[in-house]
Amino acid sequence: MIISIVFFSILGCKSEGGERAKSSTEKSLSQEEIKQIAKETYIALFPLVYNYGTMYSQAINNDAPEYIGGFGVYKHYGLSTPDNRDIPTPNNNTPYSWAWVDLRSEPWVLTMPRSDGNRYYVCQWDDMWGYVIDAPGSVIDGQDGGNYLLTTRGFKGQIPEGIKRVVYSESQFIGTLTRTGVNGQDDIPAMQSIQEGYILQPLSSFTGSEPKTTLEDINWISYDKTDLENINFFKYANFMLEYSIPNKADQKMLENAKKIGVEAGKDWHPNNMVGSFVDAINTGIEEALREIDKQVAITNDGNKLFNTREVIGEDYLNRTVGVVVGQFGNYSTQAMYPSFQKDADGELLDGSKSNYSITFSKDELPESDYFWSFTMYDLPNRYLVENAINRYSIGSQTESLKINEDGSLTISFQTESPGKDREGNWLPTPDGPFYTVLRIYGPSDSILNGTYKLPRIIKN
Repeated sequence: MIISIVFFSILGCKSEGGERAKSSTEKSLSQEEIKQIAKETYIALFPLVYNYGTMYSQAINNDAPEYIGGFGVYKHYGLSTPDNRDIPTPNNNTPYSWAWVDLRSEPWVLTMPRSDGNRYYVCQWDDMWGYVIDAPGSVIDGQDGGNYLLTTRGFKGQIPEGIKRVVYSESQFIGTLTRTGVNGQDDIPAMQSIQEGYILQPLSSFTGSEPKTTLEDINWISYDKTDLENINFFKYANFMLEYSIPNKADQKMLENAKKIGVEAGKDWHPNNMVGSFVDAINTGIEEALREIDKQVAITNDGNKLFNTREVIGEDYLNRTVGVVVGQFGNYSTQAMYPSFQKDADGELLDGSKSNYSITFSKDELPESDYFWSFTMYDLPNRYLVENAINRYSIGSQTESLKINEDGSLTISFQTESPGKDREGNWLPTPDGPFYTVLRIYGPSDSILNGTYKLPRIIKN
């Protein structure tokens, strides 16, 4: 996990008689209760804080290299490279278009252009909780495009003509990681034409009515990624809870959170807490990070990680793992993401120790409506791997792939070239630990229902 576990001790303020007297809340809870509440609250609210960090760098902090231009505008990218570090585990087959929308004043309208054939494209929207709230595009809606209303849950306004569907959010800010499939360098101009057709506008602009009154500016909290590691985490949680729409399903978690001072809009001042209270919270955060780390290592089911609230429910741990390993990941009917961290012998993949390969028999190749590909990532960062041939993914769209005489397909994973005759089937690895993700876009029923079994990666 890219989040290192670093803790510091913050002393509570002291009165003339010594340490500050405990508040009634601090007196009523045991150290064990404080620790457990902090642990559970940290896991549940992690996506809210992590997504704020991404939104802050992309839509708020115009000095950040990731800044896309503010709210309500799209920024389009080409094929990902190792220089792209906005999110962990980026893909290299569907160039990204990022946008964030502020729904406080009024709803917004997304317009998707018509595609040019059997192209994979999707405008996936996530709320700040890490739930996928909708994914307009080819898998759900076909290739014809359309207009979609973006608004908060409980919206009672009139839905204008020409709206294909309403997308409801449980937070007042939402983000999209829009993906537009591309089939090689020659297809980039056509892909870019579709990217330019994604339009965002306030509902009043779409209907030609009087714009809604602009709300007062927000006093944004400057985001420091290292605060994910310590008690300051809850400063951002309290801030973002103020811009969220509470769901009854979260009521128990949110009521418990209030017992340690985690509450929408409430100031968070660790310096005013007694040392034992701070220590218990820090211990809870430490245990939470360990549990997240443990779950990251064993989870390989994208359906549990990237999905709607209806599917994930209140499985806070897996929802948080999804944000850690692949923020804004697609849900399963859009794409499946089987990942490989170990070889067939159960040993961690490491390019400095071994060469590896995977072989699909003629009947084992992944079935999809669009395409499939392996992408290589280093560990623990989970970013694309620099290499001499500038190849970051390999799959059904890779022209250099050679099928074996018996119809099988072998892909090599290693640091050095396997030789000119096999280089077309080579995905370079880092000279150290790595993992690779197989993305299957528009997966077949056998992949979705689990009857399809992937071959294993073996040492050569």
